This record gives sequence, C-alpha cells and structure tokens, in this order.
Amino acid sequence: MNLIFLTQVGGLLKPFAWVMGMILNAIYKLVAAFGIPNIALCIVVFTIVVKMLMLPLTIKQQKFAKVSALITPEIKALQEKYRGVDRSDREAMQRYTMEQQAIYQKYGSSPFGGCLPILIMLPIIIALYRVIYAVPAYVTDVKALYNNVASSVTAIGDEDADFSDKDITKAIYEFYKAEGVTPRDKKNTDTNFTNTDLIDIFSVYNTAVWDDFRSGKVLTSTDKEGNSLVDEWNRLAQSGSFKTAMANKDSDISKILKVNSLGKYNILDAPGYHFPAILLPILAFLLQYLTGKLTTAKKKDDKDKESEQMPGMGAMNTILPIMSGVFCVFMPIGVGIYWVVSSAVTIVQQISVNKYLERYNIEDIVAQNQAKIAERNEKYGVYSKKEGMAEIARKSTKSIASIDTSKIGSAKNEKKSSDAKSGGKSSETGRISAEKKDELAKKAAENNGSVGISAIANILKRDEDQ
Repeated sequence: MNLIFLTQVGGLLKPFAWVMGMILNAIYKLVAAFGIPNIALCIVVFTIVVKMLMLPLTIKQQKFAKVSALITPEIKALQEKYRGVDRSDREAMQRYTMEQQAIYQKYGSSPFGGCLPILIMLPIIIALYRVIYAVPAYVTDVKALYNNVASSVTAIGDEDADFSDKDITKAIYEFYKAEGVTPRDKKNTDTNFTNTDLIDIFSVYNTAVWDDFRSGKVLTSTDKEGNSLVDEWNRLAQSGSFKTAMANKDSDISKILKVNSLGKYNILDAPGYHFPAILLPILAFLLQYLTGKLTTAKKKDDKDKESEQMPGMGAMNTILPIMSGVFCVFMPIGVGIYWVVSSAVTIVQQISVNKYLERYNIEDIVAQNQAKIAERNEKYGVYSKKEGMAEIARKSTKSIASIDTSKIGSAKNEKKSSDAKSGGKSSETGRISAEKKDELAKKAAENNGSVGISAIANILKRDEDQ
C-alpha cells in the first residue's frame, strides 16, 4: 500500500508542513537512537527547534516595535493636523500621504514593517500544529507500526471468505462511531474510506479505544428506533480471523501505545479535570498569560517616553489565556504539550531579545533601517548615493507642524479661478523653465552625471511653493 501522502497537509500549507514533517521525522530518529522513541518528547524538542528557527523574525518584529514607539506620536500629530480636512480634497490627501510616508522614511520603516514577520510566521505555526496532530503521516517509523496493524486487518478479507473488504470497512466505521472517535479526514466519516485510510483512523485511537479494538470488545449502540448500529463490528470482533490478526499484531499495538505515552497517559487522551493531567491546562493558562504580559508590556524608548498599548490588547491578554486553558482540558495532551512548550520558549526568547536589543539605542536601529532602505533604493535607482534617505526625510518633514492645511482648499480654488480667467491655459504648464534646467544640470554634474528623482521633486516643489 502506498502511504507516502497519508494525512499530510495539502493546499497552501503543504510546503510548510512538509518541511516541519522532515524536521519532526529527523528528531524522532535522533531520540530513538538514544533508546527513547517517544512522540511527547519529540513534540517538546520539535517545538523548541522551530521556535529557534523563527528567532530572526521575532527579533525583527521587536525592532519594529521599538521604532514604532517613536513613529506613533508623529503619526498621531499628523492625523490630528488633517482631522478637519475634507477627504474628497485630493490635493490635501496626497499631501497627507506624502507626509506620512516621509515620517516612516525618516525612521527607515514602513506602515507594514511589523506585519511581514507575522505573515511569515502564521503559516509556519499553523503547519506546525497540523503536523503535530498527524504524526504518523510524517514520522516513517511510527507510520510503519500503524501500517503493520492496518495491513493485518485488511488481510482478513483475503483470508476469510465470510468478510469482504466492504464488510471490514463497515465494521471499522461502526466501531469508531460507537467509540465516539472522529477521524481527521472527512472522507473517513462514512463507509467509503479505503484500506490505506485505516492508518488515519487508527492514529486517533487513544489507549482506551485501542484496548477495546484489539480485545474485540462487543459493543452496544442503537438508533432512535432501537436498531443496532454495530452488527457488522460485533460479527468481525467475534470472528477467529480478527482474533488471530490482533494476536499477531499485539506487539505492534503495544509499541504504538508506548511511543504515544506520557507517563500513565496517552498524548491522544484529553487531560480532563483529573490530577496530575489538569496541571497541563493550568500551565497553558499561566504561560500564555505571562507571554501576553511580556509581549504587550509598555516599553520606554531612549527618551523615557512610554509607548501606548494598542487598543483592545488588554482584553485579548485576558481572553486568550483563558481560552488556552479551557481548550487544553478537552483537547489531546499532545496539543497541550505544544502550547505549553511554545509559550515557555516564547517567554525565554522575549526576555533574551529584550536583553539583546538593550545593546542598541533607538538611533542605532533607525540608522540600520535607513542604511538598508538606502542600499535597496540605490540598487533600483530611486535616488543617488550623495543624497541619503535620512536627509530626504528631514527635508520633507521638518515643517510638518507649520503647514496650514486650511489653505489647501482655498489655494486650489484660487488656481481654478486663475485658470478660468486665462482660458484654462498656463505658459508654464507642461514644460520646465530654463532656470530649472540649469539647476538640474548642475545637480547632475555634482553627482557624476546622475540626479535622483527625489532631487527633481524637491526642486519642482520648491518652485511651486514660491
């Protein structure tokens, strides 16, 4: 049977999940080489490794947060200045956009600078969760154990004339429905699943369900009319062929339970409210709460000005930990382990990143950002080497507070009136004056024959203002 793509994540997450699966498979082989083949341990190591791989994105996000502490007050002042401006006034809105861009350029940032790391991390985190929830699809040694049991069950149809493949799939369907098991793949929620899908179904069996399955437990389940819903399962469970198959694969089932164990629990069991399993949801709550406090705490910039906390974050920092704790009570222990370890690593990373960033003052970070943008813009010919981004931003933003936006509309109307009196024509429209040409030529000579777009814009804008 071809089980290569069994339960693996598809769609846009497939490449992310494939990489995560390769890492998880390598970790399992490593711990198995030390004689401790355990999926719970693999999840712990796996989560730490992936979080460390994402550390550069975390540092980038924290740098953006420090710069945002300086940007936010200026953006708010700009918004306040343009509060009464009619949004239909295109000239005013264009000026507002230019001034906003100039502020971000001054600090070597952009409005979407903090979104990029999150957009990159989000599919990785989702794929990580999906891989943890479908370990047999990616860990070859674990898949082999499930394959041995599945092959033994499907072989019953070949060895016993009383059971066809359809009878066996129906019996398995009746069993997991009566046990309250929900397969991950929707195609396995009826009797149309194929033999290879048995591994998908077996991979969600916890200890109690495995015990009922391999012992061939006779079940009782009826519909509203009192008709039995497990006749085919009970017929298969009591057959000699099934008992022989389970006896031959008892060691494989025991190994499956061992690699999925966490003490006396199975990682597919829900903690519930039993001690000590209840400690996992409690830890999930506490660590998630501490993570929220660390990531949204008010930080002071180098000028001892506190940055304001984003609206609504206070409520989220209370709701998310509670949700984590509650979900952890009813979800498999394996998922809870991931949440707890992920939060613990996040806390350590946050503290470490804060210590690392203490070596840089805000001016250093801004200078680094400006240098990167200048290098990129120079590569694409946006402006020349002689004129840096900081200088452009300084020229563009030095008089932000003094601009009188109330005159924008009146200036626009005066221009329309003037154009109307002169027949809508202007001798200056569509061409550059001789003086401007001379100045641009001089500018180009100073810069080895090239002149930046920003320099042209500054000259034209200066003349318009005059």
